[in-house]
Amino acid sequence: MSIVPSIQVTFFLLLTGATILGCSQSSEVISSKLNACLIITEADVELAIGTPVATGVPQTDRQCLYQAKRNPQETVTVELDPSPDANKKTHFHDQQSKTDRQPVPGIGDGAFTLRSPTPIGSIQLTFLKDDALVTLSLSSSKQANAQAAVTNLAKVAATRLTAPRPSMAFASAAAAPGSEPTGSSSRWAGDWYGCVPVGMMNGKAHLALGERADWTLITAVVMPGTVVADRGRWQAESYQEILHGTYQMAGSDRFMTTGILNVTWNKLPKDQRPNKFDPLLWQSFGAVPRKMAVKRLTPVEPSLVGTWEGSAKFVERQEEFVWTITSANVSEFFKATSQSGRIEPDQDHFKLIAAQGKTPPLLLRVLAQDKMELTDNSGTVSQWSRNEKLLARC
Repeated sequence: MSIVPSIQVTFFLLLTGATILGCSQSSEVISSKLNACLIITEADVELAIGTPVATGVPQTDRQCLYQAKRNPQETVTVELDPSPDANKKTHFHDQQSKTDRQPVPGIGDGAFTLRSPTPIGSIQLTFLKDDALVTLSLSSSKQANAQAAVTNLAKVAATRLTAPRPSMAFASAAAAPGSEPTGSSSRWAGDWYGCVPVGMMNGKAHLALGERADWTLITAVVMPGTVVADRGRWQAESYQEILHGTYQMAGSDRFMTTGILNVTWNKLPKDQRPNKFDPLLWQSFGAVPRKMAVKRLTPVEPSLVGTWEGSAKFVERQEEFVWTITSANVSEFFKATSQSGRIEPDQDHFKLIAAQGKTPPLLLRVLAQDKMELTDNSGTVSQWSRNEKLLARC
């Protein structure tokens, strides 16, 4: 079974290139690849400006913006100086010596603030920590003491930059295939969840990391749209894709499609979940209502109405499909792509290497006990959590 390249969706598993934070020597703590969205958390920002905030959004590879949910004008911006490490200290001291700067003691290797006249309540604090030069910009008209708020936020950020380094949990397991996993390898093993871009869509993803340095990644998308199916020919259209081909019934509970989709479809009983589609990803799709306006189209052949599932196997991946077809020409096409392989340590990150094929390895960086990043060579970024509630954001 095969699907031609025109509908193959390549997902990009991110990167702003954040490094694992912390180590025994402070000069090794900070990297030029540090992620601005990981220096402080949403909870830190909420405490600073006194109102709930949305997830930090990368503005560039060195800048992250946090906005209040009720008033987007209430913001905190984190910005990393892109200068080479050797120039950061010189740049910091040049800026600190200017007359409109106010020194702030007790933060990193030095800090100063710069108050902005507009908008009201805006203030900047820049601090130096080892080879990182960080500027926090706070804008909040409701914050009575912006100086204290940004100072406390900077202290948290500077402390987080020197947090103890997570152990390279998978290193020993990867180095000795077949050996018993070490006690620390289970620290990062288990299920992780993330939202990843899949072409023009947002995909829901489930990554399982094994204690024996193995992994399985499932990425799923849904393409709602319309369908026309009559007299042996079909076409499903959504804003992402147009799929088409021929079909042939094989009894009341099975049919085959050819052309773009060479798949055998089996009908699911009413209210039964798919047999092979990742259960948690499937459940997360059900929680999101999808509405569509359907124009007047040729009726769908009645024998095709229902929910169907099918599979396709490739050298590098396995794909599972669920297709819901209604007599009112509504089509919902679900696709889950599964890959697996081994984990290998590589400096300050791990490589997820596919079991077969020539797919470039994914890079994994553990950032905290419940936070990590995956990256591919495109440089696109995505953050992952152990909490499946993250899937609701996709």
